[in-house]
Formats: sequence, structure tokens, C-alpha cells
Amino acid sequence: MEEFRTNIFEKTNAKRNKRILYNLSIFGAIIGVWILYFIGFVVGLVVAIGFTIVTLGVKLYDDKYMGISAYGERRADLVITEEYLEIAGEKIPYSEMKNLVIYIEDYLGKPKDVFGIHHGGNNLIEYEHHGNKVSFNYIIKRRDDYHRLGFLVDNIEKNPKFKSNLRALWFDSLQNPLTLCESIGNRSYTRYPRV
Repeated sequence: MEEFRTNIFEKTNAKRNKRILYNLSIFGAIIGVWILYFIGFVVGLVVAIGFTIVTLGVKLYDDKYMGISAYGERRADLVITEEYLEIAGEKIPYSEMKNLVIYIEDYLGKPKDVFGIHHGGNNLIEYEHHGNKVSFNYIIKRRDDYHRLGFLVDNIEKNPKFKSNLRALWFDSLQNPLTLCESIGNRSYTRYPRV
């Protein structure tokens, strides 16, 4: 049986605030050097460009090196299989869940649209179990895992045993709920972006 092992990720305000302050100081230093260049104070064009390139390089390296730990904490172990979720050793079959959806958003090192890289913890699982709504983030560390998990989730969504347990994601022209697989019809487009 195919399975994907990872950790639940919990963002912490203290680490988030520290990261925001760090990013502001990096960009503040770059802006400061350019202001010094434009007012003609001891900084030449080569120094300003060099400082900018080196500082941005250090920031990108630090983002990759710090990874997920710069934004929050790893919590319980998580195993995603074709039949169940296993959270901290407790198996929860998909047949006991309602409105299950597994979002696959990013992985560690995935380039952002503008600048920087993703930390890999913006992936989300939501479901209802015994009347309780459950929602948590989880980590994807590598690009290969990102695609492997995409195919695993695709197999879960195609399994007829779990059709009633999955959240309807789209509606057809008659406003009938469809699962992702029914509405797409092929593998040329999936919920997660191709990279």
C-alpha cells in the first residue's frame, strides 16, 4: 500500500514575528545602502550592487537552510495512505471521515512568484470526525514527494469507497457536486500546480 510519511506543522507567532523582523532588516539594509549611494555618501555603484546581490543570496540560503523551523514547530508524525490517515500512531480510516480534503500547496524550496522560496508547511488537511472539525498543516520536504503525494491523493479521490467521504470541490453545469477526478476527467490538470 502506498504511503507518505511526514509531520504535522504548527505555525508559532513568536517565530513568525522573528522571521518578519529578519526580512524587514534585510530589505531595510539593502534600501539603506541604496539611499547612501543616491545621496553620494561613500558608497559607489559597484558596492551597492554587490551588497544587494550578496545580501539577497544570503537571505535565500538562510531561507533554504532554516526551512520550516523558521516559521513554526513540527508536531506529531503523520502518515497518509490510500485507506487511512495515521496521526501520532492513531489510524483514522477515511470511511469514518466526512468532508475530507487534502490540499497540496508547496514543498521546501519551491520558488515563490515574486522572490524567495516556500518553506513546505502550507499544505492542509481538513475533515470531520465524530462531529469534530479537524484542520492542520503538514510538511512536504522535496519536489519528488510533492508529486508522489499528488498521485496518492488522486488515487484516494478516485476510490469509489470514499466518494461520500470527500468534500465536493466543483459543480457541473447542473450544480451537482463532483469530486476532483470526475470534474477533470484526465491527468493533464490536477489541483496542485505543475513545477
